[in-house]
Amino acid sequence: MKDSSTGGLLAFIVVAPIVVICCAGKAALIGALLFGTTGFLTGANLLTIALVATIGGIMLLATRSFMRVRRHNHQIERNDQNVRQTS
Repeated sequence: MKDSSTGGLLAFIVVAPIVVICCAGKAALIGALLFGTTGFLTGANLLTIALVATIGGIMLLATRSFMRVRRHNHQIERNDQNVRQTS
């Protein structure tokens, strides 16, 4: 195996989780810890734990984003109603 491909693979393994945490924020870290711990405690193998933690983190982020958009839409509707009442 060439050293260049090994170095790239090791850099990817180290850097990829850091990039995900930096881009996604605390929710990705919390989701990965929560679902990773759950997978570990249920006795799943390493690949299943990683898959469950990744999918769980994505679901947590999607739910959080959906709730923010919904809350923002409700605020816009309330502001529209207030403008209609005053005009």
